[in-house]
Amino acid sequence: MSKRAWTILAAVGLVAMLAIVAVSAFMGGCSKPVETAAGGTVPMKCHWTFVATTFTGIIGAVTSLLALAGSTKEGRRFAAAASIATAVVAVLLTTPVGIGLCGSADMHCHQTALCLWVAAGVSIVVGIVQLAKADPKAAELPKMKL
Repeated sequence: MSKRAWTILAAVGLVAMLAIVAVSAFMGGCSKPVETAAGGTVPMKCHWTFVATTFTGIIGAVTSLLALAGSTKEGRRFAAAASIATAVVAVLLTTPVGIGLCGSADMHCHQTALCLWVAAGVSIVVGIVQLAKADPKAAELPKMKL
């Protein structure tokens, strides 16, 4: 893969990770707090889900920057695998396996999660392509002729 194509691919991955951060931080979860039995109020669990996905997205943005700056195939593969892992973790945080979302599908957090899933999906696809095309000198290697 050429240097220019790799740079474009890594930039798309970085934008997808920054989209995860932006969606999590700015769209966020539900704004209505839950009242406790003791009379106090606490944020809904979707609030904590999107706090966690914001930090996960920041880590993913750093790994995408590493993919952008990587010059060896091992470094590129590590950065691509780390980007895939952080995108998967961001998605899992919004499911019952992770922290989860509110029970009602009409709540704001479900639309936010959908936007997050799209950005994470783009990041996962970019990471898979980066894993497959991590060797910067693959085009120069001799081809096996049968």
